Amino acid sequence: MCRITMERSFSPIKMWDTLFTLSTDYHVERKSLKILHDYTNSVIRSRKGQLSNNGTGTTNNDDTGIKRRLAFLDLLLQCRVDGEPLPDENIREEVDTFMFEGHDTTTSGISFALYCLAKHPEVQERVVEELRSIFNDDKDRPSTYTDLQEMKYLEMVIKESMRIYPPVPIVSRQLDRNAEYDGGMLPEGLAITIFIFGLHRQEDVFPEPEKFDPERFSPENTVNRSAYAYLPFSAGPRNCIGQRFAMLEMKSAISKVLRNFELLEVPDHKPILASEAILKSANGLLIRLKDRKF
Repeated sequence: MCRITMERSFSPIKMWDTLFTLSTDYHVERKSLKILHDYTNSVIRSRKGQLSNNGTGTTNNDDTGIKRRLAFLDLLLQCRVDGEPLPDENIREEVDTFMFEGHDTTTSGISFALYCLAKHPEVQERVVEELRSIFNDDKDRPSTYTDLQEMKYLEMVIKESMRIYPPVPIVSRQLDRNAEYDGGMLPEGLAITIFIFGLHRQEDVFPEPEKFDPERFSPENTVNRSAYAYLPFSAGPRNCIGQRFAMLEMKSAISKVLRNFELLEVPDHKPILASEAILKSANGLLIRLKDRKF
């Protein structure tokens, strides 16, 4: 699906629906969408049944002592517009989005962060020291929400990794009104592409942009930076709805790996970057693992 989406974005033939339906990729896309829709429909049906039997869900507190909020799917199922529930198709489209965005993008973010840590042992050691201050010598204890909030330096590392290797290197928007830009006028309805991979390499914002430096994201270095200079989760009202969860998920996974393993660089390995909507390495991301005495 990712490959087909990217090819349709740049192919002067495949971007036209009529011509695309004549291609093999059209049938591959239909088959893939059916698999995705069948799965999300089953999730929606299952959750509807649970809510019907059990009411609106639990009122238990989480590990922060705060009353749990409804899950996003539950909110969609209970949402009403003009007194009517949302159609199943609309709910399915939202579920499709957060199922996809919560998997491939996070996988990319974690993979490149581990690769960066393997290449920079001094940064890795500083992260491990932070983890020792949180977990003491317990490498097996599950992370709590409070633990994850205390991983300040690890968050800086993840942010710098996503600056150099943004999981989604390109996003598009359609103008809902005319807009002035660089002395000209962009018409309503125009599709705008934002090249995040290049945006994150502006030397006037990020000096020595190819250098891996988590200190770029220390509080003192970000206070005067434009909110639109760094867009791993996009920005504005249509930004990534799951960005806070994604950061917690990446912290949890990476901290667990680092408590158990030392990450070592593979000599002479250099990723060959490729994008199929999600940034990846065509030749893999190779690192070596060594048991860590935590």
